[in-house]
Amino acid sequence: MKPSTPAIALAAAFLHGCALQPVAQAPAHQVSSEALTVVTGRVNYVIDGQIKTPYGAFRPAWPAPPMMALNLTTGDPHVFGAVAAADGGFRWQLAPGAYVISSIGVGVFTDDTRISWPRVVLCVPRSPGTTVYLGHLRLEGRTYAEEVVLSTGTRYTSRGVRYGFQVVDEAPPGSPGQVSRLMRHGPDMPIGDRLVERWKADATGLERELCGGLMR
Repeated sequence: MKPSTPAIALAAAFLHGCALQPVAQAPAHQVSSEALTVVTGRVNYVIDGQIKTPYGAFRPAWPAPPMMALNLTTGDPHVFGAVAAADGGFRWQLAPGAYVISSIGVGVFTDDTRISWPRVVLCVPRSPGTTVYLGHLRLEGRTYAEEVVLSTGTRYTSRGVRYGFQVVDEAPPGSPGQVSRLMRHGPDMPIGDRLVERWKADATGLERELCGGLMR
């Protein structure tokens, strides 16, 4: 979904916190504390069935996607750095809570590499002494080329990518010191203005609705 208003502007305009919070990388040896949870996983473009790693700065390579998400506890937008170029992996440290992704990728909202409001939430529990595996978010894109005829009779070919989203659990069973709490994709998840309305009315209830038993 590509709204007319970029996700970053919408977040800044409506959420009370408004301060962009950078999300720090977690060193390889770090585990979760009471205040911060270490989360791992992957985010990858999969276009026409082909995964686009390794990522790169110039075409034909695809850029490694960064991400923005809204913290439903504080209302602040969080900025996540680009995932690893080799395999789309990440290892971040986050305060426990629910984070609704507002945008993924680089460029303006009309670019094929930019995705707004994918209806995905990161459910981050408090889990001291462990790491939390969130899952592999696959950005499943299909390219299209469609003939468009305007009311004036002008014809042109519209090209782009239409996305679907899948969260895959790739965590080895019984990994020592690791808790699995998958990201969730909900087709009916509120986004944009509707998300803000729900958040203002009952932030705790919205978090419970989106993450349910994944939080503790």
